[in-house]
Amino acid sequence: MPSPFLGAIMTTQREQRKAQMVAAAARRAEPDALPAGRTAIRSKPVRITLDLSPELYRQLTQWADSAAIALDVPRVALAEVMRAMIRVTAESPDKVLELLRRDRGA
Repeated sequence: MPSPFLGAIMTTQREQRKAQMVAAAARRAEPDALPAGRTAIRSKPVRITLDLSPELYRQLTQWADSAAIALDVPRVALAEVMRAMIRVTAESPDKVLELLRRDRGA
């Protein structure tokens, strides 16, 4: 059975969140207010988790190792590699879209 103290904390958190939502809605109702979803800009990085097959992981680590050799550095972090790959993909999405279509059709 949950403790009464925990219940009080949950209620207080719920009330606080509700008050924040009411305040945000009121700000959007002001003249020249930005539409919902456009009022806050996220400043913290977003963490994602990605599960890879052993073969894809091997390919990724081999690529990172060869990049380290090409860049003449001891190591290139996998996170750094993924960020660079995402930027390249965003600039030129055609091959990725082609691969996604092929994989979905298989």
